[in-house]
Amino acid sequence: MYEHILVPLDGSRNSKQALEEAVKLAKQFKSKISLLTVINNTNFYYGTGAAGMPPSMYDDQKQMAEKILADAKKYVETQGIAYEATADIGNPKNIIAHIYPDQHGIDLIVIGKSGVDALNRLLIGSTTAYVVRNAATKVLVVNAKD
Repeated sequence: MYEHILVPLDGSRNSKQALEEAVKLAKQFKSKISLLTVINNTNFYYGTGAAGMPPSMYDDQKQMAEKILADAKKYVETQGIAYEATADIGNPKNIIAHIYPDQHGIDLIVIGKSGVDALNRLLIGSTTAYVVRNAATKVLVVNAKD
């Protein structure tokens, strides 16, 4: 039913729970998983770093993204699931809902209910809500258990 599952990761409890759910589905359907973390540069309009982000902030975000992916890869490997892992830079909403699924033949996006960026969620809306409303593929939203 699902050949290729996208799991956007931001290090939050909800995204970790989404990964666990995606692994269950991947085992059931013998699916491949794409692990994706996106460095959000859409809040920066000046600077000299990657796409206008101040260099020190980009370096910090890149290290965090690499750590998130490394942890996720370890988990997926222990579960025996085929996967690919990508860190991207740009608008997370657009990359998760449109660009990555279109370029990689994604059948299902498994995403956490909300992530770590509460201020942006309050000011400009949840990435998850955007993905649910705009993705051309099926979306499963996972909420971490208390």
